[in-house]
Amino acid sequence: MFLVVLRQMRLERLRTCVRILAIAAIVAIVLILEGFLAGFYEQLRAAVMNRGGDLIVTQAGISNFMATRSILPQVARLQVEEVEGVAATHPLTGLSAIYRRDDRLTPILILVYDTAGGPVNIVDGHGITGDREIVIDRSLAARYDLRPGSTMEISGFAFTVAGVSANSSAFMTPFAFVNYDDLIDFYFESDIAEDIATFPLLSLVLVDVRPGEDPAAVAARIEDHVELADVFRPGDLAASDVGLGRDMMGPILGLLLAVSYLIGVLVIGMFTFAAVSGRLRELGVMRALGVRARALGAAVLLEAMLLTLVALPVGVGAAIAISAIIHELGPVYVLLPAEPAAVARTFVASLVFASAGALLPVRAIARIDPSLVFRS
Repeated sequence: MFLVVLRQMRLERLRTCVRILAIAAIVAIVLILEGFLAGFYEQLRAAVMNRGGDLIVTQAGISNFMATRSILPQVARLQVEEVEGVAATHPLTGLSAIYRRDDRLTPILILVYDTAGGPVNIVDGHGITGDREIVIDRSLAARYDLRPGSTMEISGFAFTVAGVSANSSAFMTPFAFVNYDDLIDFYFESDIAEDIATFPLLSLVLVDVRPGEDPAAVAARIEDHVELADVFRPGDLAASDVGLGRDMMGPILGLLLAVSYLIGVLVIGMFTFAAVSGRLRELGVMRALGVRARALGAAVLLEAMLLTLVALPVGVGAAIAISAIIHELGPVYVLLPAEPAAVARTFVASLVFASAGALLPVRAIARIDPSLVFRS
């Protein structure tokens, strides 16, 4: 039966190619949605992990890096440095702003850093070396045609673009990096707010733990010594952000994935049913020769699964190519369609909905009249 199926697929090459492309398109759609969700979570995780430090000190009650603003008093850094086991501290401040140019608006997150927490993947230009310099995410550079040496004005304050970093965005919000030397000037000279008291001078403290010290023990000592502060391992804070992103985006994309799976079943079932309907005479001959309807149904199922196995790598390749195009056009979006877990889920799902789709024409096969072969 396997050889019969292969011979049939070879004889109907055009129809076989069309069915493979249709299934590959469904696989690509599923993987792109899976890749968007995986990329979204990876951006949230990287936003924290790329800041560095063994521990991160936040305002008490704040357990997210992206979603909730943390404000610490300036004295908190000195108090953290007094704790036994702390090797070094690095201040970090986050400011939400709107970049406006040519009637276009883009929300950005400005990260103000000193000795750690800055950009980690500069792809053009260099890091901050002078006054009033800024490093921006590649999505901002692409959207507004900015490059090293360009002037970028935020709320009336002019920065010079020193460098462009890659993959420095999260929650579909690009990051911009400046240093503390320019923070006060930015507050006083920009029109970001009439009352600068509404903006923090310190949001987080990144902590380096001395070699040989237990980070968990140091974190407990910091929480005991510093009032109104919580301490997290970077991985734990990143997991909290990912959990928040999962709560926000998971149900929506989960519904879209469910719809794409349903479309997959319908597409495979439609093409399989059309293929069976077009071969009723041939199947009638096989029934007249004594082949059971169960064997014919198994052949249809085998054909659907073979087509899916061939279509899967085509769909994976298409998803990777489309995702690369999307990222190139909009660098703020990161898609990871080739994640092993996503590919494995899609592989299993493809075989399942191939099997389900192939079951649709089984009833038609069972009702084939062997005398059909003798009709003109």
